[in-house]
Formats: sequence, C-alpha cells, structure tokens
Amino acid sequence: MLTRFITAAALTLVSSVLSARSFELGWDVSLYSAGATEKSLPFWMVTNRNGIFPNTHGTFMVGDVDFRYGTRRGMDIHAGVKLSGTFVPVSLSDVYAAPLMKDFAESPFGTAASGFSGMIEEAYAGLGWKMLRLDLGMIDRPSSFNGLSLTGGNVVWTGNARNVPGYNFQVDWFDIPGTRGIFSVKANYADYRLLDNRYVDGAMMHNKSLFFRFRLHERVHLQLGLEQWSLWGGDSPSHGRQPQSFKDYLRVVCGVSGGSDATASDQVNVLGDHRGRELIRIDWSADSFTMTFAHDIPFDDGSGMGLQNFPDGVNTVFFSFRDTERWVSDILYEFVYTKWQSGRVHDLPLTEEDLEKDPNAPPHIVGGCDNYFNNSAYRSGWTYYGRTAGLPLFTPMPANADGTVYGVCNNRVLAHHVGLGGKIARRIPYRLKATFSLNYGQYRQRLSVFEHRLSQISLAFEMDFPHILRNVPVSLSVGLYGDTGELYQDNFGLTIRLSYSGRRSYHP
Repeated sequence: MLTRFITAAALTLVSSVLSARSFELGWDVSLYSAGATEKSLPFWMVTNRNGIFPNTHGTFMVGDVDFRYGTRRGMDIHAGVKLSGTFVPVSLSDVYAAPLMKDFAESPFGTAASGFSGMIEEAYAGLGWKMLRLDLGMIDRPSSFNGLSLTGGNVVWTGNARNVPGYNFQVDWFDIPGTRGIFSVKANYADYRLLDNRYVDGAMMHNKSLFFRFRLHERVHLQLGLEQWSLWGGDSPSHGRQPQSFKDYLRVVCGVSGGSDATASDQVNVLGDHRGRELIRIDWSADSFTMTFAHDIPFDDGSGMGLQNFPDGVNTVFFSFRDTERWVSDILYEFVYTKWQSGRVHDLPLTEEDLEKDPNAPPHIVGGCDNYFNNSAYRSGWTYYGRTAGLPLFTPMPANADGTVYGVCNNRVLAHHVGLGGKIARRIPYRLKATFSLNYGQYRQRLSVFEHRLSQISLAFEMDFPHILRNVPVSLSVGLYGDTGELYQDNFGLTIRLSYSGRRSYHP
C-alpha cells in the first residue's frame, strides 16, 4: 500500500512538472561596506537582518538565487540559496556577536588579524499547492509592516537571528465551508535543529500555530491566534542527554510532563522549554489606505498563557496608503511593555485572608517572574548564534570565549518605536526608524549594569537609489544609524550597498 502511494505521488509530481505554466528565476548580488565610530555597529544597523549583518565594521557580500516552477495544475516548486561572506579586521568568532553593551565595550574574544568568514543564510526547497506549502531547509519567514516594525509582526520570532534548518508545513488562510467567507483559518507545523554553540548542545525546536480570522464587516477583519515554540532534547552538561525518543516528541507536541528519564522539573511541569505568543489583530481596508492594530503577547509559562502577564506585549498601529509613491506612504507606532511578567514572585504563598475566602485553596499561587526568553535547564534560552531570536530589545548575555550565550539579561522593557516609509520626490524609497527604550534588566538581576534603569535611543534612516545605471539593474542603498544612551555605546554608523539584481519569467 505504501509503495503504491509513493509511486502515485511521484507520477503526479512528474506529470505536474511536465505541464509547466510558468518559470521564474531571481537573483541578487550585493556588496556592502559598513563602518561606525565604535568597534561594534549601532543597534538598527544589525537588527532584524536574519543574522547576516556582522556586528563589526568591514566589507561583506551577500548573494542569493531563487526560482519558482509553476504548473497548470496549481502546484509550484520553489528553491533558493543565499550565501554571505565577510572581510573583517577582527577575530572570526567575534564577527556575528550581538551589539555590545556600554559596560562590555571590549569583546571577550579579543582581536586578531583580518580574515574571511562565510555562512549559508538560506538553503531551501519546497512545494506549494493552493493554500498548502511545505518548506525544507533554512528559509526567511515573511514579516509584516514593510520593514518598519521592531518585530515584523511576531514577538517571538522576529528575523533577528540566523535561520534554523528544518521543515515547515503551512496552511494559508482558507474559508471554512458553509460560513460564506466569514470564518477563516490558517496554521503551521514545524520542527528544527539548532546548530550554534549553546548550553544544551544539539537541542531541537518544535513550532506550531493556529490562527482564526473573522470578517466583522466587508472591510474589517478580526484575527485571533496562538503560536507555540519548544526547545527539547540535546545534551546538557548538568543533566546529561535529554529525553528525545518519539514518545518524548509527542510529549513536547502535546505540552505534557516528561517521563522518568526527564529532569525533576520536567516531570512536574512539561518536557522541554516552552514559550509562545497570543495575537489579537484588527485589519481595516479602506479604498485609499489600510490600517492595522495588533496586540502581540509573549508567554513563557502557564501564567502567561492565562493572561496573568497583562498588559505585557507589543502594541502596533500601522497605517499604509495604497498609493506607494507618496512622500509618506507608511506610518507605524509600537508601544512595548514587558515589565509585569505576571508579577515579581513566581511562587507566592497565600495570605490568611486568601485562606479564609477559600480554605481548600492550594498553599501557593504559581505564577509571576516569567523571565521571558530564559530557562533554567536550556540556559542559552531564546537566543541563536549570539542574538535574541525574538523581540530584539531583549538584550542577550555577553558571550563567553567559545561563543556560548546564556540567555538574555534584559527582558523588562518599556519602549516607544516609530517608523515612516515612502518615496522622496516620488522617486527615492526611504525608511526612518526611531526607538526610545527604558531597560530594567530582570527581576533577579544577572548583571550589575541593570541595577538602575538604562535609557536608550536608536535611530535609522535608509534610502534606496534604484537603476543608477541606464539599462543595467544596479541599485545603490545608503543607511545612516545612531545610538545614544546608557545601554549601548554612543555610536554613529554608515552602510553603503551596491547590488545587481533581476528576475526573469517564462510563460509557455
């Protein structure tokens, strides 16, 4: 039976490929030059670039190729690869470190002679059919708000760190039959393996999501969703090899406690390190503009899932004109608040008044001190290759000599962020981003630098000059960046990018 199924699937695929409807090939080769007044580059110079932008001044190249092969039966085959190479005047282990805090201006790695470092940023292949899509390998996830947002619409996975190899099966929006388009659903199911130097070596990552969309009006949609991420398996220096059988995988997927071979904490709670987000989003589509409000709520445990951490989250208001040639076509404001974390104390004893109200109540209220993006067993937390995988305002711990990062040291943040986009004189695309943040560290401080609140301002202004050569697809981009405040070094940076790109389509 299985052999027949595989044979039939293969014949269907071959038949679809032979009935080609379209073929698209795209490419981009870019040469960057990046410099700053300090050793490390400013915050917005390296943030939300999928980890490919080095954190030190130098020259580097990025090249990518992608293709899509469509068929008359609605199937498409897609693949791509993106490579980067960096020439830098520092040790190679320091190239992709996170932005340096002011009190850690000297990297623990030291400096060395100039060198070259290369990496694979994307390498993927996949299939798509109608609303279904399967991606294999490392691929950038799509983001919202036209590159102006702190999170790109996802507080837990922002594109701030490098891509992780694995698979991702997605079901895009589809209408539930019988609801006349009022009720739609989308979802994904994915698994990955982490490759960086981390406290639990070889840890795996599971991800799934489910989102609902309600049409409140022909122009207004309400979106509600839940997304969950889990770290599990791997080899821990303190607890040894972690459970990673298929039965353990099912425990991780279902969010239940571990077996007898799990740590004591995982036997009491759930197996692995779990976190995620809850999303409330409203979209209004008018004739000349669209407007979005979103409340993106992170959680690291059950109290967060139960909304005990309210009002924590990223609140986004995004206004976009349909006329993209305007001087100002996109306006974004985000208010970030993650100070509450369900309270200061995780295990809070009941008071006598509480016991009088309910004598049968448990002796403790569990919740509080959620400590976003950290975990006591998976101590590298929600970081990857030295950078925070989620909200980039959460500052990672300084890496040790082998590049291992032990989670984040600053996750209690209050911030205001503004983004503007458009075209100067209806010809030159630009993006302006300004972020003001107050950084409180953690409830239980790990670094003395956060014993008092640290304020920070980070700025970015980027311009694109397309088609600078007649009849040749070459463009120039310039970026100006700055940091001033108490968290990062006062710094000014400049990037210049020269790129050759194009796309060819064939429709028989």
